[in-house]
Amino acid sequence: MNEKISKTNKQVVVKHQNNSKKFWMADKEYTGIVVGKEQTNSEYVISDGVIEAGGFVPDHYHKWEDQTFHVIKGKLEAKIGNEIYQISAGDTIHCPRGITHYIKNVGDEDAFLISYIFPGDWAEDFMEETSRQVQSGKPDFKLIEEKFGVVYV
Repeated sequence: MNEKISKTNKQVVVKHQNNSKKFWMADKEYTGIVVGKEQTNSEYVISDGVIEAGGFVPDHYHKWEDQTFHVIKGKLEAKIGNEIYQISAGDTIHCPRGITHYIKNVGDEDAFLISYIFPGDWAEDFMEETSRQVQSGKPDFKLIEEKFGVVYV
């Protein structure tokens, strides 16, 4: 990690807000890919998310990934491990792998977040599969855990 590298093989990405494909992750919660694993050599993925009023990201943890959220707009309640936090625009949450977390919109308007997922190997496929399951109304939590390392609690 102390090595100084002056060249990159990552790609430049410029996307305008709400210009990413959205995945329906839970009732009233949508996530889109802003910077995908193809642009970062799977080192990370950056996503944008919308949580509608009353919506939430279900309580879960990642076996193989760390995740950081940055709140752009909204009033949210977040549970990280055993602690509950009230967060809003400008706040950042970091969830190391293995730590349970959920985020709930407790405000009256849509909340907007940016999420950073490290590494990014499985993030996009996880979002696509979860969205498919949510739309079908047939969640398969065992498949999600085995294939993507995401465990719902």
